[in-house]
Amino acid sequence: MAYQLGVTLSNRVAAIAPQFGSFHRGFNMAPKSGVPIMSIHGKSDTVVPANTSLSGDGYYYTTTSDIFNGDSYSSGWKKANGCSGSATHYKTNYDRVKDLWCVSEGICSGGDVVRCSYTGGHNWFNGGGKDHGGLVVDFMMQWTKTSHIGRGYSEGETMGPGEILEDITAVDDDETEPIEDPSFQEEVLTQKAKAHYGNPKDGCLPDEDKVVSGIGHTCAPRIGTESDADSLPTPQCKLGGTHATKNGCPTDAQVASKSKAWPICLAKGNTTDAYEHGDFHCLLVCPCQSGKTVNGECSAESHSHCPVGAKCVRGELRKRDQGVCTYPLSGSEATELVV
Repeated sequence: MAYQLGVTLSNRVAAIAPQFGSFHRGFNMAPKSGVPIMSIHGKSDTVVPANTSLSGDGYYYTTTSDIFNGDSYSSGWKKANGCSGSATHYKTNYDRVKDLWCVSEGICSGGDVVRCSYTGGHNWFNGGGKDHGGLVVDFMMQWTKTSHIGRGYSEGETMGPGEILEDITAVDDDETEPIEDPSFQEEVLTQKAKAHYGNPKDGCLPDEDKVVSGIGHTCAPRIGTESDADSLPTPQCKLGGTHATKNGCPTDAQVASKSKAWPICLAKGNTTDAYEHGDFHCLLVCPCQSGKTVNGECSAESHSHCPVGAKCVRGELRKRDQGVCTYPLSGSEATELVV
């Protein structure tokens, strides 16, 4: 969360200090302008490891090195903060407590980029308390963002009245009842001569759109919406979820009889703001568990749960042991997508 706030609110936040956290693999980001950062990790943390992607419970995260230096998803925090030169020891008042050692990633015009490690796991530095609080506060109190004048406005902008969120209802995922019937899988994914979730090169059904998903594209059933002048469009489906439910998505797909794939409704389509444009579609979720992956990607066993020709790929869902079924793009299609 701290990383995401630093990215999203870079024009407002003075500094951040993420505690043994990370971006999920494939979601690495960096701020548009400099945000000083102190990343703090226990050396033995296997829940959200600092230096390896795969966690002990089967999730894939972005390493601190990739967050700072950049990877194929992000140009990196060091570039955003204008860092140059070699890394050096970053002195704190708590050096050597629990073997704490911090390193500054060069000279950074947009604010220090610091990583700290200590003897510990997925827990607070020295058990929390005054040492942990002191380490964080000492760093944070060095920084201000005087260009932020309030309500999300910066110097040179005319401050408006602000926007207050009202009548917001949070819906817990547990409120969507799972289907207990073990035959639900067969009931959901029935076979038809021409089924949903097919390959766009073979043509999509009239109620589908060709939608980019993962590293490819797929025929995605289009979900209708309801709306009025004072609200965003509301989909005629149950959004998201982590397991198969009767959510309003079509239930036919050309998959094997033992497939564990299931349909999910997402705010996703071919527009830049799906919620605003009422762009809702269904995709097929496929299992991509730890221990059955190849170089962090879903294996052939995972692909077997998808329709023939489709692959199970991560990237669309936050739950990293699940992917979506998608059909690889041809050379010309990939070029068109990049352009």
